[in-house]
Amino acid sequence: MKRVISARAPWQAAALLAALSLGGLGVWYGSVASAQVAYSNLTLQGTPVQSVNLYGTEYIDVESLRSLARVVQEGPYLRVEGYGHSIVLPIDEDAYRATTDFNTVQLDTVREKGRTATYVDGAVHVPLEVVARTFGATYRSGSFSMPDRRLTNVSSSVGDKADRLVLDLSQDADVFTELRGNDVHVVVRGTAGDQRRYTTTGKFISNARVVADGKDLRLRFSLPKDSGYRMYKVIRPGSVRVVVDAGPAIERTTPALLDRIARPLIVIEPVLTGGAAGNNDFSLDVAKKAQRLLNEAGWQVKMTRSDQKDASLDQKMVLARQSDVYLMLDVSHIGVPGVVAPGVKVYQQLSENSSEYVENIRSGENPAYASNAVSDLGGTRILTESLVKELGTQKIQAQQRPLSKVLTLGEAPQAGALIELGSLDNADDVAAMGDDTFRQRVAASIARSVAGYLSKKVDNAAVLPGGDASGAAAEGGAGGQQ
Repeated sequence: MKRVISARAPWQAAALLAALSLGGLGVWYGSVASAQVAYSNLTLQGTPVQSVNLYGTEYIDVESLRSLARVVQEGPYLRVEGYGHSIVLPIDEDAYRATTDFNTVQLDTVREKGRTATYVDGAVHVPLEVVARTFGATYRSGSFSMPDRRLTNVSSSVGDKADRLVLDLSQDADVFTELRGNDVHVVVRGTAGDQRRYTTTGKFISNARVVADGKDLRLRFSLPKDSGYRMYKVIRPGSVRVVVDAGPAIERTTPALLDRIARPLIVIEPVLTGGAAGNNDFSLDVAKKAQRLLNEAGWQVKMTRSDQKDASLDQKMVLARQSDVYLMLDVSHIGVPGVVAPGVKVYQQLSENSSEYVENIRSGENPAYASNAVSDLGGTRILTESLVKELGTQKIQAQQRPLSKVLTLGEAPQAGALIELGSLDNADDVAAMGDDTFRQRVAASIARSVAGYLSKKVDNAAVLPGGDASGAAAEGGAGGQQ
């Protein structure tokens, strides 16, 4: 015998089943949705936006997050980049599952189980906790903010052939290095921190100093002899480190322009002249004496000729363009009776440079390290004034005059001058130039003025903005070993 389930007509049973099913589902979904999804207010880096509390986790839509980071959807994945960090999240269409650790997420270079992105009301939303943890933000429900960019610690470690300095930053920053003389400057843009000196137990880096430079910070240390250095970042979720290694194990690969700061080039051109006074090569003798004095003091000097072998004009032009100081030594010979220009004279070159790069800088452009490559005409003025002064200390009265249209001097990007030792048309000048003591005194004046000019230039290149006095004098160990 068959059991009768219902006495109602088939269409009535179907209608009742549909009513119960839809009614029950509506009540269940409405109660779950109201209990598990709630909209609230969030202060995102000082700006009020709307957030969603999804199964106990706070989410934010990608449009609001774009005010803080770069957000790109790549198929079923979402990439969030900011403050030096990168997050890759799958977009899980199951909202409940997205709030669990079912999915794998990538935080910078680390993969782990964690909450992922999902859809709410058709828009992609991101879990704030994951963003805060990766970016190193200060976060609690309803408030998300990035801390001020700060240098939080400086530490060091010791190696056999290289030492290491480590800078811990609260968030990523633009960082670059400069080599000033033998000092390495690590510049951290837009970052605050304590100004102090750090001591280390390293073989190659004994101490480092942190000083403020406007809105930036500079870490400065002396590069060991015959050593190089390298700088790189290590970015992990919630932290950024800047690592600087220095020592003999690292090849020195600095640009030639920066090496010139510590080892500038002096070029001397003894003008080849003949004629009276038995063709005595006064300019070459003075040039050799000045070269010897400068070499003994450690300066790099090149000559355009030795004895009668003179460089070609093209070779002189190349040397002039490479020079930090270009000096011409000459004697005057007018050869017209009654027209004589006696005495020592120092000429300052005033003509324009044929190089467009040099002219652009001298007309006001100022790219990085421009002053190390090209000086305005003030460098030549300082050098010529120094020459006249040094000659005066040697009891040699010299006249200072302007000069134009000397090709090689016009190509010198830094400083250049012409020194006229005297006139071959004047008996007193010929007698003076024939005296070895006079030539030695002129050479000493040249060496002292050039060395003084370049020493100040090298020192200025290594001085921190604001001077060392701007840095705190507090001493401290350079934090835990890395």
